[in-house]
Parts: sequence; C-alpha cells; structure tokens
Amino acid sequence: MKNVYFLDINEFKKTFSYEEIYNKVSSYRKSKVDKLKFEDDKWLSLGAEFLLIQGLEELDIDYSKIEIGFIENNKPVLMNCPQNLYFNLSHSGKMAMCVISDCEVGCDIQMMSDKENYLEIAERFFHPEEIQFLQNSKEEEKRKLFYRIWTLKESFIKATGKGFRTPLKDFKIILENDKPKVYVNGKIEEKYQLEEKQLENSNYKSAVCWCQENSI
Repeated sequence: MKNVYFLDINEFKKTFSYEEIYNKVSSYRKSKVDKLKFEDDKWLSLGAEFLLIQGLEELDIDYSKIEIGFIENNKPVLMNCPQNLYFNLSHSGKMAMCVISDCEVGCDIQMMSDKENYLEIAERFFHPEEIQFLQNSKEEEKRKLFYRIWTLKESFIKATGKGFRTPLKDFKIILENDKPKVYVNGKIEEKYQLEEKQLENSNYKSAVCWCQENSI
C-alpha cells in the first residue's frame, strides 16, 4: 500500500481558515510552523500534515490519538498507531505532498525554477555519471532531467532514514528505459523501488521511494 496525496495551498487557503488547520495538527507541527517567517511557508507546513491527517482518516485512524515521534537521524514516525504504517512529507513552491505506506517510504516534490543554476548544483551534489548524463542530454531537457534526478535522490535518502548522512554523490539514479533505478557502490539496490508521480501542474516534479523488505 502506497497512498500519495498532493495539495495546492492556494486552493487550501480558500477552503480552510489558518486557525482551523493549526488546531488540527500535532504539537511538533505547531512548534515548527511558529518558527516560520513567511505566511506561505506556514501554510505549506500545515498543508503537508493536513494531507497526513486526511490520509489516515481514510484508513479509519483517528489522528487525534496519534503522536509524532522521532527515531534515528530525526526521522518522524507515527506513535500509538493501530496499524504498522509509515509516512513522509514534502513541500515546494505552492504544493505539499504526503505518502502513507505499509513499508518504509520517502517522497519529494520540487517546483522547477528557471532562475536556479541547476547545472552548478548538479556538479556539487550529483554522482559523476548523473552529471555526465545531464551534460549529454538535449539542452531543452536538462532542467526537467535535473529535477527528476533530484526528487528521486531525495526520496531515496528519506526512505532509507539516513537523510543527508548519505552524501548525494555516493549513489546514482539511472533512468533505464525511463524507469528509475538506484545504484550504490555500483550495485543496484533491489529492495528500494522508485516511482515518479505526475502532477497536473507541469512545473513540478515529484517522486516516491519505498523499501520492499518490510512490506506487510
């Protein structure tokens, strides 16, 4: 089971009041939101957890009885949950994303920017073979390919629970027949599956990664 949800905060703000959503989220989320300076950042953070609330309600789980805990590398987990479930959140631009699964999972969403010097970023953080792949790609495809690889890499390190303790240069994403695979030390990570999610808004790229070994 892998349920993926998206939310546009522009529409979100038309439907709910700030106080209504703020009162629904966890104390952890409240503390995080209170530290944010800009209104849209606050709404994005609230919206991401709101997707989690709605997703759990679809599974007949009362979120008010759930607590957000943290394990190694500060990875958030569901405490007191009647089912063995995992989740991950992400947001960028005006969009929030949530995935709920019965196995370890990670997700990432990125708004594609025309201003960002993505080739310089790739040279700093990407695996050498990913950099070469971008350099050899058609000029009009480079930006989309960069964000595809970026979201896939982010979703992988979030699924492993290691976060940025795993340097992005230490593994590579290969788009084999347009199906992404992850390689670590030259070997394919068979237990991790990657999937790209298409949004109606074509200015975003998103991805989900999950570990098959602990699937129920």
